[in-house]
Amino acid sequence: MGEQYNGRLCIVTGAARGIGKACAAKFAEYGADVILVDINREAVEASAADIAKAYGRNTYAYAVDISSFADCETFMADVRANIGVADVLANCAGITVAKHMIDLEPAEWDRVMGVNLRSIWCLSQLFAKQLRESGKAKGNIVSISSQASKIGESANGVYSVSKAGINSLTQVLGLEYAEYGISVAAVCPGYVNTEMVQEVFQKRSLVEGKTPEEYEKELTAGVAMGRMCEPEEVADLMAFLAGGRADYITGVTVTIAGGKTLI
Repeated sequence: MGEQYNGRLCIVTGAARGIGKACAAKFAEYGADVILVDINREAVEASAADIAKAYGRNTYAYAVDISSFADCETFMADVRANIGVADVLANCAGITVAKHMIDLEPAEWDRVMGVNLRSIWCLSQLFAKQLRESGKAKGNIVSISSQASKIGESANGVYSVSKAGINSLTQVLGLEYAEYGISVAAVCPGYVNTEMVQEVFQKRSLVEGKTPEEYEKELTAGVAMGRMCEPEEVADLMAFLAGGRADYITGVTVTIAGGKTLI
């Protein structure tokens, strides 16, 4: 492939597992040094070590509560002082709550919005400011949204709303950050074969009064390709969007859902 990652520094949130770890590994495979961020220190350090061993690149592990703007500021300042100015920001962190909206607690709304949406605004702002001040000519922001941003899901309401917010934020940042040479895009995966999705099947099935097996079959029945997506397939798309050949693509979301939504 023609992705241009040699000499680049990539930040990946939610990098301890799932799509985030797959993206961090893909960037390293293509020659980048990678900063892995997650709230779980032990898990993110293990993932960083795995990727460094597999691809021989420099990896750095940070345990950060990205829902806190102050913690994001501290993290980004440390990166700038001790590692350098990042070229790519990949926002992959995400959480969900398996509840109907009528039963949702305010604290649960705030936590999902903080991790899924507010963190992207926080980190994107800090990333753009560092890039602008450094004099670098270009950079890339890529974020994980969801098919749930386009077709709302029962018992997954706050997650759906937070992901729809990512789509709108991507449009705005695409417009505003173009003058700094920053391309901004988001990816909307369908059902991806990750630990998080398996947890979703377990928890939401209870809310919907089904077994996990029944619920998984129901949700995936409408996937035209007849299977779930693998994390590496999402990582390939993220790497393309941030890899140099797609810099004219900005302010857009790209769905990767096996034909589930067709939008």
